[in-house]
Amino acid sequence: MQIIDIHAHIYQRVAGITQGQPMASTSLGRVTIGNREVQFLPPSFDQTSSKAETLIAYMDWCGVDKALLMPNPYYGYHNAYFEESAKQYPGRLKGIALVDFLKGKTAADELSGIYGKGVLSGFKIETDSTFQCAPHKRMADQEFSAIWDCCNQYRQPVFLHMFRDCDVEDFASLLDNYPHITFVVCHMGADACFRPWVKKENFNHVLELVRTHPNAYIDTSTVPTYFTEEYPFPSSVAIIEKAYEALGPEKIMWASDYPGMLNHATFQELINLVATGCKKIPEHHKELIMGKNAQWLFF
Repeated sequence: MQIIDIHAHIYQRVAGITQGQPMASTSLGRVTIGNREVQFLPPSFDQTSSKAETLIAYMDWCGVDKALLMPNPYYGYHNAYFEESAKQYPGRLKGIALVDFLKGKTAADELSGIYGKGVLSGFKIETDSTFQCAPHKRMADQEFSAIWDCCNQYRQPVFLHMFRDCDVEDFASLLDNYPHITFVVCHMGADACFRPWVKKENFNHVLELVRTHPNAYIDTSTVPTYFTEEYPFPSSVAIIEKAYEALGPEKIMWASDYPGMLNHATFQELINLVATGCKKIPEHHKELIMGKNAQWLFF
C-alpha cells in the first residue's frame, strides 16, 4: 500500500508564536513560551529541531513513501528550509508555502513570487496563530481577498486549520467563491468541531461542505489529541469512520502531524490508526485514504 503523509512539520529551530508570545527552541524537546519553558516534543529531539533527515528516517522506517511539508506560524516561517529539503529529497518531500496572511495584498504578491519559482506550492492558514493578535479579523474579510485570488489564479491548494465558529462560516463562503482552490480541512476540523467553546453542529456542517463541494477534502491528523485516551484511540477511529460514511474514501487523506503527535503515539501507531484501526473501511478504500488521493492531488 502506498502511504503519503500530507501533514508533516520540519524546522531547524522553533521560532513561532503562541498565546500571543514568542516560542523558541531550547533543548531536549523543550521550548520557551515567553518566560516559561515547557516540554514540546519527546526529549529525543535533542535541540528541539525537526530536521528533514529525521523525517525521512521515520518515513523509511515505517514505509511512508512521500510527505507534504506543512508550515504553521506556530513553528515559525521556514520557506527557505522547505525549499532546501524538497530539493534534497525530490519526489519524496513537497513543501507548502507560508506567508503572513495579515499583510493582505503584500502577502499575495509574495505568494505569487513563490509560485513563480516552482519549488513550493499551496498555502497554509492556522487561524489561532494568525489572528491571535487580531481576533476581530476573519479569513474571508475583504482585505485578504488578494490572497485567495492568487491561490485561485494559480490553482493552488489551501490547507485550513480552523479554530472558531466563524472559520467554519468562512470556509463555506470560500468554497463557493474560489472554485479553483483545492481546500483541505486539517485535523478533521477538530479545533472548530470538538472543542467545548464551539458549536456542536460544526463537525456535521464541515462534513456536509466537504461532501457537496468538489474542491474540498479533509485530513485525519491529530484527532487523538482532543480526547483523553491511549492508542488505539477508539474515539478517533469512530470520528474517521463517521467521516468515511458521510464522504466515502475519495475525500479523506491520512496525515500524521509529525513530530508533535509523537508525544501521543509512535509513527507506526499513527499509520495504524487508519490502516488497521478503522475496521469499517474496506482495504481498497484505505488505499485511497492512505496514499492514492494525495498522489493524485499533490504529486
